[in-house]
Amino acid sequence: MLNLEVRRKIFHLLAISLWLIPLMFFPTWLVVLSFLVVIILNLLLINKVGINFFPALYRIVFYFEREKNLQKPGIQALWANLGIALSFLLFGRECAIIGVILLAVGDVFSNLIGTKIGRTRLLGKTLEGSLAFFFSTLLVLYFFLGLKGALVVSLVGAIVELLPLGLDDNFTLPIVGSFMCFVLK
Repeated sequence: MLNLEVRRKIFHLLAISLWLIPLMFFPTWLVVLSFLVVIILNLLLINKVGINFFPALYRIVFYFEREKNLQKPGIQALWANLGIALSFLLFGRECAIIGVILLAVGDVFSNLIGTKIGRTRLLGKTLEGSLAFFFSTLLVLYFFLGLKGALVVSLVGAIVELLPLGLDDNFTLPIVGSFMCFVLK
């Protein structure tokens, strides 16, 4: 059986990547409606509304949730959904896709590599995790932005992920990635 962090990161990669479908294929009104529905459901989940009516849903959420977040299950998902929605509204569809990729790929690889082989501490994280963030996103973003754009977005994303900003990186990473995409256009 996979440990909690590996389970969480696999789920994180898949769940965040699901936003690519509406961002790439849905009309704008349906993307906005999707954000509204998901954020409302997320808020209901965090406040444990319907826990007695949807026990299977809560079992799934608790299966992936860290102990520190059990009082507010799904809080990090809410931050991610808000960050992606804001990216879409501020910087448009194409750049929101870049923000999603930055969060989905970079956050997963930085955590998995950083916790498994990270030894060199840097601002509370590991250098190895930051390098994993940079190279994994560089590889994927290359196909969307070319080498120069992928280098810039990956580097800025890795720095933002590393810095102790006081905001959840599930919120900041899609916004930063989308903003950098917007600047590079």
